[in-house]
Amino acid sequence: MIDLTSKKMLSGRLNPIIDAALEAERDQQEARRYLGGSRLGVECERQLQYEVFATPKDPEKDFPGRILRVFERGHWAEAAVVRWLQLAGVTILIEDEGGGQFGFSDFDGLFQGHCDGILTGGPESFGPFPRLWENKCIKADDWRALSSHGLRKEKPVYWAQCQVYMDRFGLTENPALFSAVNADTMEIYWEAVPHNPQAVAALDAKAGRILQACLAGEQLPRLSQDPNFYQCKWCSWRKRCHGLA
Repeated sequence: MIDLTSKKMLSGRLNPIIDAALEAERDQQEARRYLGGSRLGVECERQLQYEVFATPKDPEKDFPGRILRVFERGHWAEAAVVRWLQLAGVTILIEDEGGGQFGFSDFDGLFQGHCDGILTGGPESFGPFPRLWENKCIKADDWRALSSHGLRKEKPVYWAQCQVYMDRFGLTENPALFSAVNADTMEIYWEAVPHNPQAVAALDAKAGRILQACLAGEQLPRLSQDPNFYQCKWCSWRKRCHGLA
C-alpha cells in the first residue's frame, strides 16, 4: 500500500495545489502596460517593447508557482530590512501622502516606476541624507558575485534602476543606498551608488526611443540574430521574436 502521508508524497500533493492557486492569482492580475523604470537597464530594447505591450510569453515561459513564491520572498525581505533599519534608528519613508508606494510617471504614463524607500535621517553611517534606498533578495551565488564585483558590473539592471529613480525623485545630490539580502545566509551587502548624469541621459534617450517605436508600431532590432545567444535563451519571448513558434 502506498503511504500517502509520507513526507515526499505529502509535499508532492500539497505544493501543486498552492502553486496552482498562485498561478491563478497571477492570471487574474491586470497586465502592466508601461515601461518600468526598474526594467530600463535590460539590454534588449525589443524585449522591453514586448513588456510594454504585455505581449503573451512563449507557452513554457510563464513563471510557475515555485518562482512566484521566490518573487514573494523578495517582498518579505524588503519588509524585514525596513524594520531592521527602523530598529537601528533610521528614518525611512516608504509611502507617499496617499498611502501608496512612492512613484513617478512620465511620457504620459507610459514610463513609470516605484522606489522601495527614501532615507531621511538616522545614524551618520547610513547617511548622507536624504537618499534613495533600493533592496533586493538574491540567491547566494549572485550575492557573492555582487559583493565581489559591485552593482554596476554584476547587476546592471539594478544599477540603472537606481540611476533612473535618483533622477526622477530628485535625489541626485547624495548616492543611493542599495542593499542585497543573501537568501541563504541573510547576510546584507550594502553599496553607495553615486548619481551618473551621463547614464541617466542615455537611459532617458533609450526610454524615448522604445516608447516612440511602440507608438509608431515599429519593432526595434533584437539583441542578437542567434536564438541560442545566452540572453535570448533566457528571454520569455524567444520563440516569438526569432520566429520559432
